[in-house]
Amino acid sequence: MQNQLEAVDPMVLDLKSYLQGKVTDEVLMRFDICMSEALANLVLHAETKQKNVPIDLMLDLDGDILTVDIFDPEGTKAFDLRTQARALSEVDIMAESGRGVGLILECADEVEYGPVQNRRCLSLKFQARI
Repeated sequence: MQNQLEAVDPMVLDLKSYLQGKVTDEVLMRFDICMSEALANLVLHAETKQKNVPIDLMLDLDGDILTVDIFDPEGTKAFDLRTQARALSEVDIMAESGRGVGLILECADEVEYGPVQNRRCLSLKFQARI
């Protein structure tokens, strides 16, 4: 995916289209929220001087587990969103931003961040039973 905000929605729609009928509607909704927030946050907040380097994604549906790995663009400083989360109840209801990380942590069944083959990766897992 291009490291541009206008590339986020089309990518999320493509991923959801692929998953339609393979996971429950509830999982698809949580996946949509997580992917929209994670990709937008990466595009908007990742500190990199190389904005032309794409964001790589890997999607795996293995039995009952849906995993999506989102790799930081090369040259990006580490940013573990789990350390930045605020409780959703602490975010002003009228605020335009500040919920993204909390939504990801609330909607994904498992959230991991760390090195994978000399890169950093945000891995989101969902129980995907149909």
